[in-house]
Amino acid sequence: MYTQWANKPLDVESPTVITSSRSIAEILIEAGPAASQPFKQTPLDFIDNQSPSWLTEVQPHLRFRAGPTMRPLPRLTNDRFPVIGAGPDAVFLFLFTMAFCGLHFVAWDFSFPSHLERDLWRAASIAISACAFIFWVCETYQDGHRLGRWERWYAKLFHGDRNGRINTMERIRRNRRFIPVWEVILMTPVTVVYTVARTYIVVEVFLSQRSLPVGAFDTVQWSEFVPHF
Repeated sequence: MYTQWANKPLDVESPTVITSSRSIAEILIEAGPAASQPFKQTPLDFIDNQSPSWLTEVQPHLRFRAGPTMRPLPRLTNDRFPVIGAGPDAVFLFLFTMAFCGLHFVAWDFSFPSHLERDLWRAASIAISACAFIFWVCETYQDGHRLGRWERWYAKLFHGDRNGRINTMERIRRNRRFIPVWEVILMTPVTVVYTVARTYIVVEVFLSQRSLPVGAFDTVQWSEFVPHF
């Protein structure tokens, strides 16, 4: 993947040009205090939720070629990561992910060509489920800090000057690293374990074809499944 990205062209697309009858200066003046902070990407940062972007956060962090480098950016980025939040969407995706990983436990007592392969399948099933759970816990925690969710909740619950406190925390949030060191250290082995376990499961699906149980060769009599009266 890194090799393919080495000389990848950037921003090859047709942008959608949005025109306005008012100048940027007029828009900023009418916006008032909301637009008083210095911008990092465009003068319209105050209407942008500044959610993480592949162009502005991930590529520079991974030391990929990133552009454009001038400020203000000539356009609003269109590669934002979806902000799932902590609502029903996040709960659904978590349950769906864990259900997908849990499907592999169905083959816990299936017939395998050897006891070693059966034990490896069980270990791989546990590993991918554990890795998925660890990923969700870490990403939910870090995403809350990255977007300032936990600080806003804390300010609303325990501080009287909510707006001032939230604005202060918002400035702190924007100065944070997109991917902290602790997350890289923790998720690197988790990613490796998940990749190895997933690879084994895919490979074992084909390897196990060499020694199928006797019942796999039975001819199905479909008429037996039709109700008889």
